[in-house]
Amino acid sequence: MKILSTFQRALVQLSCLILLAMVAWQVLHRSPSIPSDVYPYLSSISPALVKQCTQENRLSPTISWEDLLAIRSTLPEKDVQPLVNQLNLQVPFVDLNWAAVSADTLRTVQRHREILKQYPYYQPNKYIFPVIGTTWFEDSFGADREGGKRSHEGTDLFAKEGTPIVSTCGGTVEQLGWNRLGGERVGVRGDDGNYYYYAHLQYISSTLVKGQRIEAGESVGTMGHTGDALTTPDHLHFGIELSNGQWINPYPFLAVWQHWSEY
Repeated sequence: MKILSTFQRALVQLSCLILLAMVAWQVLHRSPSIPSDVYPYLSSISPALVKQCTQENRLSPTISWEDLLAIRSTLPEKDVQPLVNQLNLQVPFVDLNWAAVSADTLRTVQRHREILKQYPYYQPNKYIFPVIGTTWFEDSFGADREGGKRSHEGTDLFAKEGTPIVSTCGGTVEQLGWNRLGGERVGVRGDDGNYYYYAHLQYISSTLVKGQRIEAGESVGTMGHTGDALTTPDHLHFGIELSNGQWINPYPFLAVWQHWSEY
């Protein structure tokens, strides 16, 4: 009877340890929580406005481009200029006179500024445009594919077969090789936690190894039309999947990154 009791206690302890291990695994592998306002705001900013604020920053380096972009992307022009004038006089953002701006709107500007600082997609030369050479692309995110069975979760960048493709950011090679839709494809887990997907490649760079480090601007492969793009013009399908599994529209980011490559 004593042996049975000891066995039962051991079994309970083992069950508790297994349960704790399962909870710990779920905590460690839980997708990071991304505030719901981050990507809607970033996607709403026009590439032209990013360029304008960057140019203003270059003319007046003491003014933070994040300050300019947060203000210009949130407020009507009549409220913008008095604040920009203060920034030109080197008044710190925290000391600006917001007399014409409501408290709620001020909180929105401050929140947008936080997002721009925490998610540096629009910081000059932080990310690199993935196509080296002449290309064209348009916003096709969400378009029907396979007769409406699925939607387009990326941006197609068209160029001549063999055009070099590079990594937009530093990270780790997570996927490599062939799949049915993407053909020859490379997946990079960026240092920012997002997954960057390069599909329909003609060739994958021979230097890449799954699990290895890759830097921004390093070769991924060459433009092609493999996978389900066999009958289409040569193009790169470029996708961005957030760390929580959500695919977002890469178009506005690509438009800005292309500007940096041409500047």
